[in-house]
Amino acid sequence: MTEENITSADANSTNCCDEDSRRKFIVVSTLAVSAVCGVFPFAAGVTTILDPVKKSAGDKEKVPWTKVVPLASLSEDGKPAKYEIILEQVQDAWTTYKNVPAGAVYLTRKGEGVTAFNLKCPHLGCAVDYRSKSNDYFCPCHNSTFGLDGSVTDVKSPSPRGLDTMDTKVEGGFVWIRFQQFRPNIVEKVPLS
Repeated sequence: MTEENITSADANSTNCCDEDSRRKFIVVSTLAVSAVCGVFPFAAGVTTILDPVKKSAGDKEKVPWTKVVPLASLSEDGKPAKYEIILEQVQDAWTTYKNVPAGAVYLTRKGEGVTAFNLKCPHLGCAVDYRSKSNDYFCPCHNSTFGLDGSVTDVKSPSPRGLDTMDTKVEGGFVWIRFQQFRPNIVEKVPLS
């Protein structure tokens, strides 16, 4: 063999190895990029599972009692009255807020018992009105109607459930409630926090 032939054979051998190395690099880098892209949906799923809102959603004991109104100021005939709920203290991870408006409720009294209905419609969260003429609750956004007991009164109502109630108690002459918001547009009453 001549020197030229040897050099040419070495060059072909080197080119062949370079092509194999390139192929391996492309395959490995494609697999690595695919694996990294696959981690993102997994990471999103993990954060959903670890969501603190979902963790505390079912723990009713963590929902504080809020003083709303003196019992004597509620009508004894069961006529609903609307009250704004002001939380005495709300704390996030870093800050504590005082006297935070949280929403509103309708309170009805029967004897010493009090029922609290969240003002938000269970359909999509619009504000529900009490209509004294027809003696019912009405959501003007999508025409859901509710009886004084909070139940859906119209079979054509888009609301998947009746008005959301909250725990109440009478203590020291005042009405106290555990104010909560609930997930809209589902049949089950699932607290948000």
